[in-house]
Amino acid sequence: MADADDPADAPETLSRAAHRQALDASAGAGGFLRDVGESHLALLRRSGPNLLVSFEDLDAVRSGPGGLPWSAGPARKRNYSTLTIMADGRTWFRDRKLFDFFDELTDDGFFDEFDTVVFAGGGIGAYAAGAFSVASPGALVFLAQPYATLDRDVTPWEHRFRSSRAMSFGPRYGNAADLIDAAAKVFVVTDPTRATDAMHASLFRGDHVIRLPAAHAGGDIWGALARIGILDRLVAMAGNDALDATGFAELWRRRRNDADYLAGLMRKLDRTDRPWLQALLAGHILHHQGDNPAARRRLNDALARLVERGREAPPGLSPTRPDGGTTMLLAGE
Repeated sequence: MADADDPADAPETLSRAAHRQALDASAGAGGFLRDVGESHLALLRRSGPNLLVSFEDLDAVRSGPGGLPWSAGPARKRNYSTLTIMADGRTWFRDRKLFDFFDELTDDGFFDEFDTVVFAGGGIGAYAAGAFSVASPGALVFLAQPYATLDRDVTPWEHRFRSSRAMSFGPRYGNAADLIDAAAKVFVVTDPTRATDAMHASLFRGDHVIRLPAAHAGGDIWGALARIGILDRLVAMAGNDALDATGFAELWRRRRNDADYLAGLMRKLDRTDRPWLQALLAGHILHHQGDNPAARRRLNDALARLVERGREAPPGLSPTRPDGGTTMLLAGE
């Protein structure tokens, strides 16, 4: 049976003070909650012999179940010890105090206490996971939609994140793509249809880099993997050095019944002139989700365009009414 992430209803967001108390209480014996500079918190939770190091957004953590970070789930299910770095704002984890913190962990032999060390993150968190993985040579690294750097000399084609472009991305822990050489394996999940993200991912090079394409995953791959229930398992497989392109593809197939993924794919097809594919996708959505007004409109429109062009519709598809009937409708109805 597939090991999916545990579903949880969205809880009421804790106040900052209550959240601090919840995090502090979660540290337990042998752990700690520590301010690292003015904009970062480090939470260490000791449990099993393997360590998961994750980089997360503090506001997202505060609004999550129990105010605990994502890493608390894998810790519970896989008996991981966890070191979670939480950023208060879009800091890109660029802080001298944070650099010093990881330097101290390395100098103190902290990472040597564990059998396996896994660094993981998505988006900006993936940038940090790649960059700080250098602190633990031999670590396994899982990066979803990683950014290499915002250094203009390296990524002059990156025109997003304008408010962050003034940050210094060097010399310490600067270019994540240059700091993964000491890792045992680096698993890079990216959407090849998003050109700028794919360009960042292409900078992560080496025989130890395993590329895992997630076509049409959108602008938040980490969130998409969590939403369809495969993120925890992927990170666990990466931590066991058991993740490859085939294993990823098998789990990624679950997107086919994910409403958000299908809606995004439908919007992409709106920008093309491919009515046969649009009809096929809209029919799939209607079959699996029941009546969906947006899918129904697109199905009827696509079928009408196919008729205009003298082309056959995909097998088994015909125009539908809101009640599920199949009387011919005008395009777009």
